[in-house]
Amino acid sequence: MKLSLVVLTPGKMEGKSIPIKIPQFVIGRDPQCNLRPASALISKRHCALLVRNNRVFIRDFDSTNGTRLNNDLVKGERELHDQDQLSVGPLLFRVAMETTPAVSKPTPMPPTTSGSPDDEAAAALLLSLQEEPGGVAPSTNVDSEGIPTGNTVMDVITPAVDAPAPADSDKGASAREKAAKTAAGNTSSAAKAILEKYMRRPRTS
Repeated sequence: MKLSLVVLTPGKMEGKSIPIKIPQFVIGRDPQCNLRPASALISKRHCALLVRNNRVFIRDFDSTNGTRLNNDLVKGERELHDQDQLSVGPLLFRVAMETTPAVSKPTPMPPTTSGSPDDEAAAALLLSLQEEPGGVAPSTNVDSEGIPTGNTVMDVITPAVDAPAPADSDKGASAREKAAKTAAGNTSSAAKAILEKYMRRPRTS
């Protein structure tokens, strides 16, 4: 709360604002008073402004010429309000009181749970690997340089073979074994051709 007395008495001090920054502001001619008017009509300890619990009061100390609040003689203690007029002997003041309203701070928004773009990209990549028919899960074992170790198991699709008749079960088994060996041979040949092609590539320094 900001509290001040504005001088209304005509003269060179008219309009001057006197800030009240202590809980007990004493007016009088005594050297220990906070405001010492140079007037013989002011008692040594004339009156005091008291600030308690964000409220302001005026107390008269049985002064000779009295203290008036809005032209009413103050006996003991009276509460002051903004724009009240206070007469201390021949001096006239206006009470200027500015209360500071309590500031209500807005509730902060909770942190977002969405991941960063890098996290989203990684999640999309893992999802695409899982959805691809030929996707291969990365090995969980790596060497000291971070290179995956171990074997990668891939399914070899064997050509469909008609189911043999019950009487020729041995012949059907032989046909399936032959087809599997043929597919395995084709896979080995393809791997050998890729390796030879790589070895024939010119090396760059």
